[in-house]
Order: sequence, then C-alpha cells, then structure tokens
Amino acid sequence: MLGRANSGCSRALATLLGCALGASSSCILRPPAVPARPVPTGESSPRGSSALDRFGVRELWPTLPGGLEWHARWDAPARQFSGRDPADAWFDADHGAASYRVSGDGTLRISGSIPRMYVHDPALARQWRNVEITMYFRRVSDHSVPWGGMVSVARTNHGTTGAEEQDKCDTRGLGARMRYDGAFDFEKETNHPESEPIARQAYWSGGMPFGRWIGYKHVVYDTAPGRVLQELWLDEAEGRGGGDWSLVNRFEDDGSTFGVHSSACHAELSPALVLTGAAERAGSESGKPNLTVYFRSDEVGPDGLWYKWGSVREIAPDSR
Repeated sequence: MLGRANSGCSRALATLLGCALGASSSCILRPPAVPARPVPTGESSPRGSSALDRFGVRELWPTLPGGLEWHARWDAPARQFSGRDPADAWFDADHGAASYRVSGDGTLRISGSIPRMYVHDPALARQWRNVEITMYFRRVSDHSVPWGGMVSVARTNHGTTGAEEQDKCDTRGLGARMRYDGAFDFEKETNHPESEPIARQAYWSGGMPFGRWIGYKHVVYDTAPGRVLQELWLDEAEGRGGGDWSLVNRFEDDGSTFGVHSSACHAELSPALVLTGAAERAGSESGKPNLTVYFRSDEVGPDGLWYKWGSVREIAPDSR
C-alpha cells in the first residue's frame, strides 16, 4: 500500500478525532463541492493524438501498435463481486478489503476500507511498459482519509505473483494521486508499505469535491535511458467533447532524489532506483516487474466511489 505508515496513522487519528467531535456516528463525509484553483504547468492541451477511445474520451498519446490495452467492461451484465471480476479476467480486485457493484449503466460502484483493483494479463506473461491510464471518478461518501482519492500505480508487480510482505522488491511502483484533501502529488513505493511522495500541488482548497464526474489521466513513460516521466492530467468538463484536459502535475525521475528518504527493498539496492519500463529490474523476485497497473483508495463508504470510462493503454509517446 502506498503511504508512509507513521504519517498515515497520525493523519487517520486526526480524522477520527475530528469526526468524533462534529460529524455523524458513521463519520462519512458529504460536504458540498468547492471551486478548483488552477495549477499552472505550461501546457493545457493534449499532444501526439487527437483520437477518441471507445468511450469517446480523448487519447493524449497514440496506442502502441500491438501494445497491451484494457477497457472497462461495466455496462453489462449487472453483478457484484469482492474478488476477480467474473465478467473481466483482466480486472483483479482480489486484493485489499472492498466490494464492487456493476449496475449495468457503465459505472463501477466501490465500497470498503481498502479498495484495490489490479489490471493485468490473466496469464501473468505480458508486462505494461509506457502507459496512459484513464479513469473518470465521482466522490460520493467516505471517511475523508487525506491520501485517499483517485490513485493509480504503474511500473509494479505489487502482490501479483507473490505476497507483498515477502516479495518486497516487486512492490515497487509509481503512483499519481488526486487526493481527498485537495492536493495532487506523485509517490514512489520503494519497500512495501514504505514510500515517498513528491511534487505536491494544492488544488481544491476545501478538499476534493463531491458529486462531480472528474477525469483523471496518469501517464508514465521513459524519456531516455534511466529517466522516467510521470504526468497527471485533469478534466473538469465531465468528458464533454472528449474532455478538456489540462496538465496539472509532472515529474521526471533520474534516480538522484525521488525515493532517497524511503527504505530500500534490498540492502544492495538504492530506494531511488528509477523504475523503467524494461523487461527486467534489479531485485525483482519474479523477474517481471511491470505486470500490473492498479487503482486504489481508502475508507470508502457504501457505494462511496464511482468509476466509469476506465482504460489502460500502452502508448507511443514519441509519436507526433
């Protein structure tokens, strides 16, 4: 799980105390939406592609010819599950502690304390490389854990081929977070559950808004040998016209700073090791370090977080 254990516990305690003093007995928060504050990044339109995906959402980069693709199957049949999706072998929610409901209208409705949804080849053979991860989400009810929210993690094999408490080097990964506390950041897990955040940007001054469909894109790709770029894109137009996508955060990792203050998964490895899209990675217990992309949140109420129009695509980021 991404998130430092010590800071996580203290923030969770603060949240619980605040609930005890002023919220309902269930402490599930539903405040009104708050206005967004722009975060300038120097770029406000997609590059490389003008194509729309099968849901009508604009693609920032073209799909890699012959590359892996996953698109959500939440239209039919209606179903409920708390493990692997019986209608989609690629959608593995047999992690964490949560339940999932597909009503047949194209949405996935999430409930539970530890939602964890993994997308990977069911045969555990093909790995994700450079990826564009897309999800529209709607916050409905939750316990307002600050670091929860809309989160995806790439460049990982977290708990996919072995227990995350044992195969520590396969838990390494790169996350992008639109957080319930209204901030955006990136995070590198280095040694489950230890991780390090970076590039924090304050955005929603009163916390992530409720009751709105918000578009999220997490783009991860190698820019040169030993360098990885992460980008976080936002659509607040609810997908109209393919989405009005703005780049709200970015960070390029060269192995010099990101992760140095966290712990290493092995005594002979640096926690700042760059997590490239290569087929192999130093320390990987399985030898397949990029099998999984996963989505996560924390302390979600009943049907408290909705997803739709989700996809993961391998991309060709050098296409112009």
